[in-house]
Amino acid sequence: MFKEIFFKSRRTNCHARLYEPTATNSNGAGVVLAHGFCGTIDTGLTAYAEAFAQAGFHALVFDYRGFGLSDGAPRQFVSVPRQRQDWRNAIATLRGHANVNADRIGLWGMSFSGGHVIHMAHGDPKIRAVVSQVPMIDPVLSLNIGNYERGIKKTQALGQKVLAWAKRRWYARKPEMILAAPRHADDVAVLASEEAAEYPKIGGPSWRNEVHPDSFITGKFLDNNASLLTDDLTAPMLVQMGTKDRLVSNEAIANFVRRCGPLAQLSTYDAGHFTMLKNNAIQKRAIKEAIAFYDAHLTL
Repeated sequence: MFKEIFFKSRRTNCHARLYEPTATNSNGAGVVLAHGFCGTIDTGLTAYAEAFAQAGFHALVFDYRGFGLSDGAPRQFVSVPRQRQDWRNAIATLRGHANVNADRIGLWGMSFSGGHVIHMAHGDPKIRAVVSQVPMIDPVLSLNIGNYERGIKKTQALGQKVLAWAKRRWYARKPEMILAAPRHADDVAVLASEEAAEYPKIGGPSWRNEVHPDSFITGKFLDNNASLLTDDLTAPMLVQMGTKDRLVSNEAIANFVRRCGPLAQLSTYDAGHFTMLKNNAIQKRAIKEAIAFYDAHLTL
């Protein structure tokens, strides 16, 4: 069971679900979760929040401003600074809960938010543990992968859509949204590999398959670069990598873990980018390993 709650982020309501622990051994530890690029609570995250609560953790899963059931405009605007603000306010919300131990907080993120959680732990030394699933560690390499998978013609078409909006954004009222993931083979979308077509299939009722073009103009996409932080991290990390992932750079993930040394633990799965969001044996293993990791670092 969960409680629907809202918390403020820059005077805007962010929607969240708070899953209370069902285990009797809860010591007030909590985990904050949020989705990756354009994702929402109802796009595969409930299984994780429910499992964490059953294991004894308070789990707060939230939607960014402009996404899902959260308020905020423009809608579908992926902004690294805004999303980091939302993360900070979500963490503060969970820490402020009467039954939560503010010193026993962990983070969970996947894909784009897999980079966010590393940045949040870097800026908050009280974060005790981080699980980063199929993370986008290096945005430049991820962009290069996307351009390769998309091909020259579609990449040029995507760039033209962004450029067209850049020329008229100061006087136009409504932008032409860009597809987040392809619905058909000929679609021009941000996520470009064959497995990207799986994203709409797992999207929940509040998920929208579109991105505001301002995301690529003022969203500061390249600021979500966790590869630059390895020398200053202090929180233990479990990094879950899909060996069949064609949306992020697994080379960047492996190099990041290697440079972090004993602070980071790498777990590999015979999985693509979205496999662990589906109800299957691989997801169950990913959840089990995340719980074991949180147990080791949040409950002792």
